[in-house]
Amino acid sequence: MAEKFNGLIPQEEWLDVGFQVRRPNDPLDGLVGDIRTGNIMAKWQSIAAEYQTSIMAQFHAFDVEANKTIRVPVDTHNIKKALIKVKIDQSELLQEYINNGVQGDDELKDYVLNDGIRLADQVFTRSKVAKAEMLATGRMTIKENGLDLPVDYGVPASHSSFELDLSPEADVDGQIQSIIDAATDVGVTLTGFITSRKNITKMRRNKSLQTAINGNIAAGALVSQAALYAHFEQEFGLSRIVTHDLTYGAAAKLGNDGRPVIDRKRYFPDNKISFFVTDPAGYVGTGLWGDPPETRLAGFYPVNASGEAPYVYVTQKMEWDPAVLWTKASGLFIPLLYDPNSLWIATVKPSDVSSQSDVSSQSDSQPAKAAAKK
Repeated sequence: MAEKFNGLIPQEEWLDVGFQVRRPNDPLDGLVGDIRTGNIMAKWQSIAAEYQTSIMAQFHAFDVEANKTIRVPVDTHNIKKALIKVKIDQSELLQEYINNGVQGDDELKDYVLNDGIRLADQVFTRSKVAKAEMLATGRMTIKENGLDLPVDYGVPASHSSFELDLSPEADVDGQIQSIIDAATDVGVTLTGFITSRKNITKMRRNKSLQTAINGNIAAGALVSQAALYAHFEQEFGLSRIVTHDLTYGAAAKLGNDGRPVIDRKRYFPDNKISFFVTDPAGYVGTGLWGDPPETRLAGFYPVNASGEAPYVYVTQKMEWDPAVLWTKASGLFIPLLYDPNSLWIATVKPSDVSSQSDVSSQSDSQPAKAAAKK
């Protein structure tokens, strides 16, 4: 008699899971890529050194010794390897599938495989949250499950303390020009920004932008998105404008009615505008994926049939007492910002009544400017 499927799937069959890290509708993937590496620290140092400011060599007379240059040090003392993992009680799910009418070993096996794929996607989701935090704040924090690991990318405080007033009466062009000028002073030519669609709408309703784009008689008329983007490209060289309004489930639990209660959060805050300059490939940084501890287990297959390793590994383990089969997805991930000077972050002032009145009184006395708080 053939043995009934117990939920365990041969490890080699899991090795085709965990490769689809990119999501077609995710704006973050277009700005922060993903690289699979066997040594995160070494790769970090190699990439960081590549994006250092170029140092000039000097002319020499013939037959004289060349001046010795230096290797620019890369600060790695605050870089931590971050392990992302999640598991699920497969035995409980398997029984639930059977109770719901799923029959046959092949069909049950497909359901178990899909569980593993969903677990891998949860690991990918945490990586997207980390990428978004890096772009929105210039740093990344891991403060969960007893961990407190800050990752500082060296973005100067003055780069992330700008404020933007997008109220209808504010001088938006003047404020953006202040950020452009500050970046230019340190040799950076900004090429785009990422923000929420809400902030784009505020800009389209701004009177100074309406006048600058369509003339005095157009004040009060909503500017088209295409016209706004063309204006930013022509006036400031900001040719790449990315909007991000996607959300994720930060936490989930079962409610009193047995239904899941999911705490939804935004990947990218709706009150931030992050200006950036990208490399020739269009990226601000990349996500480095390494080998989780599972790859060191005896008998574990480190690559799939193509010879490539996945970003996220899915494994299973049966516990004896109580008898429980666990399915787990894990990945080693850290986002990397290519150049600390490539990111300039502004916080949008709240548009409540009190702040609007304050802004109006200030705009009567002096032009609105993006102010760096030191």
